[in-house]
Amino acid sequence: MNRWFGLGLVLIATSLAQPVLNRTQVRARFQPEPYTDARYIRLAGGIIIDIRSATPPAEISSRYWLLHFTAPIYNHWLATLNNRGFVPVAYLAYQTLVVRAPASCTPDSIARLCQSLPIDWHGPFLPEYKLAPEFRKLGARVTRLTCACWKPARTETLDLSALDPDDRSRRLESLATRDEIFWIQARGKPVSFNRNVQWVLQSGWDSTIPDPAGSRRIWRWGIRGQNMLIGLFDSGINTEHDMFFDPYFPLTQPGIYPDHRKITAYKLYYNAAFGDAPGANYHGSAVAGTLAGEDSINGNESDLEGMAPDARIYFLDIGTASGQYIYSDDLTEMLDSVRLGLGIPEPVRQVSGSFGTMDYLSEYRLADASLDAVCWQDKKFLVIWAAGNGGGTRYKLGHPACAKNALTVGGCGNGTRANLIYSLSSAGPTRDNRLKPNLVAPAESIWTVYGGGINSYRVREGTSFAAPSVSGALTLLRQYLKEGWYPTGQPDPEHSICEPSSALMRALAITAADTNVGRETIPDIRTGWGRLNLSRVMHFPDDSLSLVFVDETLGLATGEYDEYEITINRREPLRVVLTWTDTAAMPNAEIAIVNDLNLELESPDHNRYRGNQLALNQS
Repeated sequence: MNRWFGLGLVLIATSLAQPVLNRTQVRARFQPEPYTDARYIRLAGGIIIDIRSATPPAEISSRYWLLHFTAPIYNHWLATLNNRGFVPVAYLAYQTLVVRAPASCTPDSIARLCQSLPIDWHGPFLPEYKLAPEFRKLGARVTRLTCACWKPARTETLDLSALDPDDRSRRLESLATRDEIFWIQARGKPVSFNRNVQWVLQSGWDSTIPDPAGSRRIWRWGIRGQNMLIGLFDSGINTEHDMFFDPYFPLTQPGIYPDHRKITAYKLYYNAAFGDAPGANYHGSAVAGTLAGEDSINGNESDLEGMAPDARIYFLDIGTASGQYIYSDDLTEMLDSVRLGLGIPEPVRQVSGSFGTMDYLSEYRLADASLDAVCWQDKKFLVIWAAGNGGGTRYKLGHPACAKNALTVGGCGNGTRANLIYSLSSAGPTRDNRLKPNLVAPAESIWTVYGGGINSYRVREGTSFAAPSVSGALTLLRQYLKEGWYPTGQPDPEHSICEPSSALMRALAITAADTNVGRETIPDIRTGWGRLNLSRVMHFPDDSLSLVFVDETLGLATGEYDEYEITINRREPLRVVLTWTDTAAMPNAEIAIVNDLNLELESPDHNRYRGNQLALNQS
């Protein structure tokens, strides 16, 4: 539907020569078919509108309307709507726009608009469309609400516990009639979701512990996160721990510290308290240590450094003195507090989160939608999130792990057990059957910082530690691209890629996944595409693997496609990955995909291989 979304196309081949990827023609067009179930508009509250039989109310005053189109939506239709004063604000599957009508809108003006465009049904955005599924089951028993509003109004959080059930019901009905509110859900309760990790993510799994000098191959090439900045938010950091302490710049209060060796910024989110807390089990310190801790400067040779030990952290503390997490279901402000990099010369391009809510599992909620909206606004901003510790066999993902644009990380074993799935790792998929998690990383037997001391370490477990491990690993990949190691395997400033898109980074991460995890057939709803192994995409002169990619920043419009010709020297395994940054869906939507792309390969003998038709990890 929309042109401006980032695309990452990655090709990896086992070949002594660099594969060649050439665009065969200028952007081409085709006629997309209407969706098979296009006659239905599906809402997350369980409401399904059948446009063949649904009759809009005769008399209703609404600024927001649903417009159902006869085909996938083209850009020039959007332009016509805007020119008529009807502003598209959201998309619902299938082929349906939510528009904000002009203040002077009448039923006649809506009818005339529908006659001028291929619109076969229209109706007001009714109050019942705004209610999350839990209200059908729990009704007035829901006491803490989050009300999402159209911009520029702000998300509201309400506590109705002081009202009796009848008054709560009346208040809920009143809220749903307010035009500026588009979604009401129960307020979720936030919860928190390295020695061996280092070699597992740099070299892949081995049945025996390898020699340290050879197994940390990315570090061996001098790539340790130097001059790189990573975002993080969590319960707090014990800034006096050896992993973070800078003897030249003691950090005892929030602020911007451009010369601090480890923490460039330490910010507080609203009522957060500086430092880590025992009530949070020193979660933030442990996560930060897994991400980028480094203690040798303080004389502590623990060998427990984080994945990017020479990188620095832009940190947002979201923990109270008692260890409670404080943030809104609308993550926009929290994400922007890190993304914008206030106080430093440049924005922060990557952040990870190891907390969330574990209710209404695997649904697409406000937290997921708001994360997608931020990533849509800034397509170079990569968000990495822990899948959660819900275990299970299906539909156990927390929030915002269900976001389309998040790289969602599940857990596997550590060290020689990294070929096994971590038993508590939340299983996907999402409720609309998108594959999540995207990949896995070690989540058990993680030696990391204990924030209750200044030089203490303890064993932790959970996907809370898989996510920062992946974030640190991808920081090394960013350094590799920034220093121009791609495509020759040697650093060259002429080849520097300073700001890869989020889509490209996710594509590279998926391409780098090893499939030897457990008994699952990849892709799998517990394993995703496999376990991250940087050596698959960070190539050096002694490697046999070769890599080529396209970071398309213009995107595609409805009915457009790009075509490339791939040349490789011999019949060897070929891995091709397509990712994109999608605009946010409404949390009201049952199906979250808005821009629906397909990947198809055609061989010289005219066999076709499709990205969504896989068996035994092959198409």
